[in-house]
Amino acid sequence: MFLLGFAPSSAFSIKNMCLNVVQLSDTHISDREDTSYKMLSSSKKLLKDAIDTINTIKGVDFVMFTGDMVDIPLFDSYKDFFSILSDLQYPSLYTFGNHDSAICPLDSSECSQGLKIDEVVDFVKKCNQNYIFDKTYYAFSPKTDYRIIILDPVIRNEVTSNGYLDDEQLMFLDNELSQNQDKVVVIFQHHPVVEPFVSEDHSIKNASQYLEILHKYKNPIVICSGHYHATKIIRDKNLVFVSTPSLVTFPNAYRLIKITNYKDRTAFDFIMYETNLKDVQEKAKQSTIAAASFYGKDNDRNCSFVIKKPYVKVEKVKKEKVKKEKKKRKQKDSQEELDDTLQTKDAAQDAEMLPDDNERFMEDSINRMKEEFNDDIIPGAQEDLGGNGQ
Repeated sequence: MFLLGFAPSSAFSIKNMCLNVVQLSDTHISDREDTSYKMLSSSKKLLKDAIDTINTIKGVDFVMFTGDMVDIPLFDSYKDFFSILSDLQYPSLYTFGNHDSAICPLDSSECSQGLKIDEVVDFVKKCNQNYIFDKTYYAFSPKTDYRIIILDPVIRNEVTSNGYLDDEQLMFLDNELSQNQDKVVVIFQHHPVVEPFVSEDHSIKNASQYLEILHKYKNPIVICSGHYHATKIIRDKNLVFVSTPSLVTFPNAYRLIKITNYKDRTAFDFIMYETNLKDVQEKAKQSTIAAASFYGKDNDRNCSFVIKKPYVKVEKVKKEKVKKEKKKRKQKDSQEELDDTLQTKDAAQDAEMLPDDNERFMEDSINRMKEEFNDDIIPGAQEDLGGNGQ
């Protein structure tokens, strides 16, 4: 197994701009015979074929399995799954589905057939050193501009295909999104939060709470799921809801998700890969009612679009706030300095307008001299001076 890089360099590079992820879902590995629409007898061959093709795709960062890796959570089925997976040349991770662990009702000491979820997680850790997480929901950053979030909506205490996110996971999701508003976020889970088609017994029961959290944020958020075995892409502004088909049912396919994060925009490319086992695919198609609805439209299988920036930059916001505070303090200091200068200048001007002791002494001396001079003038001299014209 290749190890995922959980502490990428912050240095700029073209490689850090791009994230290429393969999403494989609902492989349902089993030794059982085919059901009405699941090609279980070919499940191992289909997975081997997919891995052979994925190994030829250049630049894949990792492969994400979005649940129902096995049809029944038996040790032998998981053993077969990881045995086939050993040929994969790229790292892989998982989000668990409702088929991946036993059901243990709260009012009973008996569980359904197979491994319990903690036993499954322990086995996964032994088989894949990339799975370093203690919980079935987790998050990591494979590259500087990206945050990957894995959620687990599976209900394990009752027999149901519905999903539910408890308060702990909702808080975890909200916290992750809040701290990564400057990144492209990709969420992987088994159940879709926006259904490709309506199904009351397969949906997330508290989807409205989930969506309320998503709508608080403006950065690109892609939510990738399986469970419905259908092909669908729904875009709601910065939110992209991706339903990927099952490998074991028609159209027996998986996705390559390519994301490139530029300075002014984020570009997305979704490419669907169908199995090379065309005889199995044709049989699956003939066994599926309304096969076209599972196959989706052209833009559900392959499409490209761009989400323009700016969206919230957490670090930039912090820097701008600090910058504004510094500017505000600088302006305040300048104003105080100016006020001090003006006060000093006014005081100086006032001082110039008031005579000091020397000036008062000189004025008094001049006045005394005038009085003394006038007293010494000889009577009649003024008239004589004026009369002589001198």
